[in-house]
Amino acid sequence: MKKTFVVLMLSAVFAAAALAQSPAVRLKDIAHVLGARENQLMGFGLVVGLNNSGDKSRSSFTQQAMTNLMSRMGVVPPSVDFKSRNVAAVMVTATLPPFVKSGQKLDVTVSSVGDATSLQSGTLLITPLQGVDDQVYAVAQGSVLVGADSSYPNVPYVRQRQVTVGRIPDGALVEKEVLVSLEGKGIITIVLNEPDFTTASRVAEAINEAGFSATARDAGTITVPSETNLVSLISQIENLTVSPDTVAKIVVNERTGTVVIGENVVISPVAVSFSGIDVYIGDISLYAVGNAADTADYSSGDQRYQATTRAHLKRKEEKLAVVPASPTLSSLVQALNAIGASPKDLIAILQAMKKSGAIKAPLEVI
Repeated sequence: MKKTFVVLMLSAVFAAAALAQSPAVRLKDIAHVLGARENQLMGFGLVVGLNNSGDKSRSSFTQQAMTNLMSRMGVVPPSVDFKSRNVAAVMVTATLPPFVKSGQKLDVTVSSVGDATSLQSGTLLITPLQGVDDQVYAVAQGSVLVGADSSYPNVPYVRQRQVTVGRIPDGALVEKEVLVSLEGKGIITIVLNEPDFTTASRVAEAINEAGFSATARDAGTITVPSETNLVSLISQIENLTVSPDTVAKIVVNERTGTVVIGENVVISPVAVSFSGIDVYIGDISLYAVGNAADTADYSSGDQRYQATTRAHLKRKEEKLAVVPASPTLSSLVQALNAIGASPKDLIAILQAMKKSGAIKAPLEVI
């Protein structure tokens, strides 16, 4: 078996070709105001109403929690164990956005912590949601939605949807808000979601061009002197458009064959070769063997058949691919496509090019 050698010539000219910038985006999409942050909430609860798909008897914490609940309601004495497969212990999580007031609603996620097989059609009982300071900020309750199709057959070895995790839209009521005060500080601090010195400098320039005074303190912080009307000032600043800088990076996923190449990725001249042999298999045919009489008599017990097929190898005809000197994403993609390799072949090629030092960008495998 021979190999088809394809020479890939790629040149990177930094001074002659300008790299394309990322499109302009609003500042509110890449940054936020310091102090206006989200908070995570969590609580332990019980889901009832399950069709014999709850926790088994060996999940003692579920039975103990249900016994305590029934005891507080005066239904069963504390010494009696409550056993049922219609109950499941769950952890309830939610995200509390900034500036949320008491009485507003939040989406919650319900996840089984025992050995329940399904939370479908279950109902979450009142569950206090606490922050890291052990204070209750919301209370959750409602019907759990898992998104599973009840009519789908329960066939072994067939991958089905996850039914031990569900959501309750608007399932939590906010009982206590997290106070966020931006007044009295005399300054507004803008924090970039992805710190970068170039982006921080561009943000400061955009704010200054808009008529405000801004200073980039570091790669992720920009400060603006505040005025009396903070809401109006923040609204004007967050709607300014900025072109954020991007880091040259190649991300590959070997499981799915996905390759993502950043715009600023450049490579040095390199020669690449890979196998280009295709194997074609023809249709299978049957023919009889034996004497003429046996061949004519298909009902004969001595009739024998043999299978035959046609197979041949075809070598791809590759040509020398010459790429113009331009370190841009489009030229790099065209050069890789000229090889005619599959995405998984490209992953191996990119890894080899990175190992040889030809790729001038990080290669991340996920």
